[in-house]
Amino acid sequence: MADQDPTLTALEENPELVETELKPRGGIRGYLDRLKETPGRRAQLQRYFTIGWLLVLAISVAYVLFRGRGELRNTWDQLQNADLTWILIAIVIQAFMLIFNGMTYKVILKRLGYSVPLPMMVNAHMQRTSISTVTPGGGPASVFIFARFVAKRGVPAEDGLLTIAVRTLAVAITFIAVLIPGAAIDNSLQGMIIAGVGIAALIIGGIALWRGNANNWQTPLAWSEKLPSWAKSRIQGFISTFRDHGLKPSDLVPAIVLTLLVRATVVAVLFACLKALGVHPTFQTMINTYFASIVAGAVIPLFGGAGAVEAVSILSLTQAGVPKDIAIGATLLWRFIDLWIPVGIGLLLHAKTELPAAIDETPVVAAKMVELEESGRLR
Repeated sequence: MADQDPTLTALEENPELVETELKPRGGIRGYLDRLKETPGRRAQLQRYFTIGWLLVLAISVAYVLFRGRGELRNTWDQLQNADLTWILIAIVIQAFMLIFNGMTYKVILKRLGYSVPLPMMVNAHMQRTSISTVTPGGGPASVFIFARFVAKRGVPAEDGLLTIAVRTLAVAITFIAVLIPGAAIDNSLQGMIIAGVGIAALIIGGIALWRGNANNWQTPLAWSEKLPSWAKSRIQGFISTFRDHGLKPSDLVPAIVLTLLVRATVVAVLFACLKALGVHPTFQTMINTYFASIVAGAVIPLFGGAGAVEAVSILSLTQAGVPKDIAIGATLLWRFIDLWIPVGIGLLLHAKTELPAAIDETPVVAAKMVELEESGRLR
């Protein structure tokens, strides 16, 4: 008798495994698992969501332009009379923000044993952010751009991806750290709940890092087994790579500090934009507005949170007593300096990088197309 498949033997000896194997997992986890296994479906849902959000955004903009014509005229007058000194200060602060972002990548790569110029990291960050902003689902493309940049300095793709992962972790930690005071200062039940959840997340994360560092990261690997499969594979892959490179929790500190500085400069740009329009905002107004904007950007990440971030920021400022026309002007000025100027420059840098390569490759691509057409494989 031929040897039986060991998988079938295991199933025969454990009938419960048959039910587990045949019965799809239910609930949200099951839906996410099935979605993960059908990339075409996931791409279709992402495309529908993008189209839907663009329609909502277009209708909302048309509605605001139609109903708020008077306020927008006042806003335009406010912007024309804005204090140029404060606008220049906002631009300078924004330049420091880009430098801090570049330094974040640089310190992570230095810890991994690679020396990269700061201007290259700032360039890579701006191109990566631009592609991620203007392209729906542009995360993978932006990661590829960064990996290609650091590859020019001899950094393997795996280490480039690890750099992105460490920075992403630093962003997540500082996101929670900013949420806590932003929610607590609201003095509402919802704010207290959000702050409590944030504190609990930091405590659990701290315990996982502390115990993981003590037992070769077995604790966080074990905890991650309880996560959905799409999250478990990513987190376990990051932990394994983090461990294999000999990194420690203390190696996250420089990236976290620099990311906090980035967030501080974003708030400072908002402050300068409000000052440019003659507003003297309180600390609570600044924290509430920034808190609302980062939550909106996390919920609607498409196109840098365009539409959602502006709406909640204007609402937060008007609730703080800022006249609506000034709130609209300050928010638009803030987003223009903080998001769209860097995105525009990043796209120009990307075009400068890509166009020469595309021109060089055009004859090769054209020859290949002719070859495919003549062979009948291109119809």
